[in-house]
Amino acid sequence: MESLFPISTWRYSRRMKEVLPAIIKDHDIDIIEATDWGVDAGHYLPERQVPVCVRLHGYPGFKAEFETGILKRWPRNYFYWTSKRKHILSADLVTGVSRSYTDFVRKAWEIKEKDVQIIPIAVDTDCFHPSGLPREKQLILFAGRLEKSKGIEILAHAIALVLRRMPKARFCFAGKDQEYDDCRRSWSRRLTDYFSGEHIIYLGSLTTQELIRYYQTSTICAVPSLYEPGGTVVFEAMACGCPVLASRVGGLVDVIKDRQTGFLIPPGDAEALADGLVELLQDDQLRQEISQRALESIRADFDINMIARRTAAAYARAIEAFKAPGDPRRKP
Repeated sequence: MESLFPISTWRYSRRMKEVLPAIIKDHDIDIIEATDWGVDAGHYLPERQVPVCVRLHGYPGFKAEFETGILKRWPRNYFYWTSKRKHILSADLVTGVSRSYTDFVRKAWEIKEKDVQIIPIAVDTDCFHPSGLPREKQLILFAGRLEKSKGIEILAHAIALVLRRMPKARFCFAGKDQEYDDCRRSWSRRLTDYFSGEHIIYLGSLTTQELIRYYQTSTICAVPSLYEPGGTVVFEAMACGCPVLASRVGGLVDVIKDRQTGFLIPPGDAEALADGLVELLQDDQLRQEISQRALESIRADFDINMIARRTAAAYARAIEAFKAPGDPRRKP
């Protein structure tokens, strides 16, 4: 039955409807935020006591499902698609992490008529900031899950191209390892087997403080994602003064101005990725200029205190509209 209808998702949504009223009452909650992909508040929405905000940020396979046409494939995917669409359209407030990703979601969920407020990812600049530590020469950092959607396969091809021109370059990988084939072989093992330990360092999952240290001491942060709604790593690296080279996809184009606050390359292009990495590694002044402009951009537009105020203001407007006399969405 699960193969025909998303039973587990339906049950979870039903459970949310059962427990939310008591949680709202006990904790004096004014608004609820749910994800776009989980349909968490789907059953609660028709009888809501407080307004519901749906946050658009997607899931790893979303873009591929849309582009291959299986997002609405009957029967299971179509049930799921219609439920998610209704979930978004019924919300009192919808927010998106980036303009680019929101435009994509509008097309995929067919919700062009729904107003979406862009509230980008925030970064705590008191926590993520440059340090007085020296940056290690020719050290390239990759932070994120080691999987295809993050561009790990493209980066693997680019490494070989970079090493031909800069044999002393090293690549650090921080994040959860993933399998890359049916034989259950991992990406970290594939990289360390193909390239020598002199060039590849797999760090595994790091604590926030450990990751900040690598942002502060790496030469470049590479973000070759094939799909990226927001790109938290980009914000964090830029806030720490680490020059970023990223794919021209999703929300990354909203935060990076090419060759001003970072480098943007075509997604899936290993040669362009390698060329960009080599150029940044070889040009100390360019890296310094980019990192300074990126730091100023983050502090001006994406600081957590400013984004928190924007979020609170959006919540307040939704709550006020929900409490307006005669609002049909409110349960008596």
